[in-house]
Amino acid sequence: MLNFSFRFWCISALLTLLPASAALSAQIAIIIDDVGNNSHRDAAAFGLPISVAISILPHKHLSQKYALMAQEQHREFLLHMPMESMAGIKQESNVLLASMSDKRIVQTLNDAFASVPNALGLNNHMGSRLTQLETPMRTTMSYLHRHGLIFVDSRTTALTQAEAIAKQTKVPALRRHVFLDNELSEAKIERQFNILIKRARKYGRSLAIGHPHMQTIAYLKKRLPTLAQDNVQLIPLSAMLTHQVDNAKPLHIGD
Repeated sequence: MLNFSFRFWCISALLTLLPASAALSAQIAIIIDDVGNNSHRDAAAFGLPISVAISILPHKHLSQKYALMAQEQHREFLLHMPMESMAGIKQESNVLLASMSDKRIVQTLNDAFASVPNALGLNNHMGSRLTQLETPMRTTMSYLHRHGLIFVDSRTTALTQAEAIAKQTKVPALRRHVFLDNELSEAKIERQFNILIKRARKYGRSLAIGHPHMQTIAYLKKRLPTLAQDNVQLIPLSAMLTHQVDNAKPLHIGD
């Protein structure tokens, strides 16, 4: 039987495939990462338009609360799964490691998804080491395939194999093209957002990842309502899956 997350994705995809105005040829999707730690800061992300997806860290004191809040809003949300980085610093206690057996990876994923119930799938938190490695990525993607879940490659390294392995394993997969807020000045966020729009106009659709920083949320609240003026449409993550943009190289790698 299909699990809730996959059914939710199917329904959402169907609902968002309604024809858009011909003028709105450029479409963007946005994920807000790192939700789950901070009640005041993270809650502000839920004030963004419903089409903005949320990615929730597992095993945080607010993980389940925010998963439920997203469901109540009919907002798509992911598990923001910690994965081993090249530096090996500032890693979560429940991080997926290259040294783990297949059985340990599966158990770690089970526990993480249990803490973010009914997530649509996952994207990697950090992971510049793990996403380069074929064996743990195949184990991870096989897990997602069995459970009808999707994968978004945050692309924290240009050497990632994660998206390619996901597609080989028949997991619906996307890649991040732009990081919005590696630098937190409004001017820098606006520059990244403009890159996002430029890429969407060139390739049809483009995906950005941001974080629940005060500056990012404030900018998006101001900017997103004006998209129609620029002939740009904000779409849910599931709608992005219907039109891959594989030839669009991502920018601004970060761990």
